[in-house]
Amino acid sequence: MKRMFTAALFVAALFVSQAEAASWQSESRAILRENAYACRNTDVVVDEIVKNEHIAGHIKGLPQDSYDKFKVVFYVKTDRWYAHPYYQTQNPQEGVAYAKIQRDGTFRIPTVRRKIPGSRLAVSVVPAPYVIRSRHYWLRPFLGLFSGVLKYSCSNTVYKLNGEI
Repeated sequence: MKRMFTAALFVAALFVSQAEAASWQSESRAILRENAYACRNTDVVVDEIVKNEHIAGHIKGLPQDSYDKFKVVFYVKTDRWYAHPYYQTQNPQEGVAYAKIQRDGTFRIPTVRRKIPGSRLAVSVVPAPYVIRSRHYWLRPFLGLFSGVLKYSCSNTVYKLNGEI
């Protein structure tokens, strides 16, 4: 009896987590469809990386009235792709887990240097509902379906690092 109850709780938790995931995923897909043309012409540019201080850059091509529908997320590659600078499971905050696109198209986020320096930095413009995961195993979606940092990206760029992060 106790095992059946445990199994029922597990199944219920699985359905709830799937429903939550489906919500942000469907919202993200809708935003990407709505802005498909703009996303094809959008570039994300990192202007500077200052060790233990900040990453700053700008967006080109995305209409200003769409800025509030997107955010900029950062992943650093060591053995895997890790959210940068910090991953927050509950209530991710602007400036800690992601950067907001300002009215002039710029973005800025603090950075920290870890014990293991990153080899690459992926900077991605994603829909605002996108849920940041702490880590990914690969950059592009596996078989076009699973995971990947850039699965819900409007625009992205990858930079090689020289120990800045």
